[in-house]
Amino acid sequence: MASNSDSIYNVLTYIHRHTQHVRFIQQRNSNLVTVSVPDSVPVANVDLYFPVGHLVVNRMSDDFLAMHGDLLNDFFERTHSSKLDYREVWITTGHVPAEHAYLVEISFE
Repeated sequence: MASNSDSIYNVLTYIHRHTQHVRFIQQRNSNLVTVSVPDSVPVANVDLYFPVGHLVVNRMSDDFLAMHGDLLNDFFERTHSSKLDYREVWITTGHVPAEHAYLVEISFE
């Protein structure tokens, strides 16, 4: 598991600000948001957070949730969750070279 990082925050911010350049992938689970981000987007520590052919799961710290709650809430509003809030956020990332994309999945628990 990778540590929380500015890299994840920067990718989430990119998604939030550039929705026209990303693709939201419909999910059956109501607490998930899955996004395909072009792999041309610059990311620090790309090998750590977006390894080729592997997934990295990162439980976001309480500090991360407190610092970036507004941004996370915007993603939570995209879920179809019947819950009114969440206590934990898990972010799964990976690189899919055949699609020229980074995969970002945000799970609200």
